Amino acid sequence: MSGALNSIEVWLVALTVTVAILAGFGMFARWCAFSPAAPRRKLAHLRVGMSMPEVKKLLGPPREVTRVGDGPLQWVYGFRIQRHMLIIEFNSNQSVTSFAHGVPQSSRRGNVSER
Repeated sequence: MSGALNSIEVWLVALTVTVAILAGFGMFARWCAFSPAAPRRKLAHLRVGMSMPEVKKLLGPPREVTRVGDGPLQWVYGFRIQRHMLIIEFNSNQSVTSFAHGVPQSSRRGNVSER
């Protein structure tokens, strides 16, 4: 009977560890899906017309700086593991012309409809 109890104890420990790992993964996945690219309290202060130094002081350095052809300079915030991105566009005077925060179109699922 002692061997049977040890066997049950081992299975209970294994079950507990499995549940803990799955719960941790679920919390991590939720964080990836719903956390913003920058803190919300800082996003509330972002405005069109701000200069690059003002944006850098508010949000820190961007993760990526891009320019497509002759288009506007873009600063990208957010980590690749997260879904939310913040993209800020600057004009030739180095002031903010627009910004967008959310899930990029290519990351959304279920929006493609072909008819």
